Amino acid sequence: MANDGEDHLPEWVEVLGRGPIRVTELTDENELATEMGERLDALLKSHNGLEPNATGWRQLALELALKYDPLFRIDTPDDRSNTGGRPVGMGNFMLRSRMKANMRGGQSQAEAARTISKQSKGEISFKTANNALSRKGQAPDFMRRWPHEWKADRAMRLAAAKLSQE
Repeated sequence: MANDGEDHLPEWVEVLGRGPIRVTELTDENELATEMGERLDALLKSHNGLEPNATGWRQLALELALKYDPLFRIDTPDDRSNTGGRPVGMGNFMLRSRMKANMRGGQSQAEAARTISKQSKGEISFKTANNALSRKGQAPDFMRRWPHEWKADRAMRLAAAKLSQE
């Protein structure tokens, strides 16, 4: 039997999955405040465990502005490229990772490709697995934005610090 302690998620995760708050003429403001308090606490914790203090609220505001406000939308070189073609997903990335892991384990490229083909029960052919390392490995589309998003996040923090004269 599985250990319940290992698979248990924090309580705030359940709060993030709740639907919209229903508000009518009969809604009690105290009950509404309690519900909103739980949701705010979960929101803070979901952003790398921010605390409900001035620094935490400020960081949350910056992160949400950068993510959702059109004024802070970033346009990366990857967004501007007109290369076309199918979007790069996780499939080839994971296949290359599996091939490399098998080869680090002492298998040749052909042996690693055969192993992956057998493990996938034919979904990934030997040829596909064997050729996975022959082409340049691109990171999935969403991962290529990360360095630019991190740079924008650092710049946003710096701008906020300068604006508040800290």
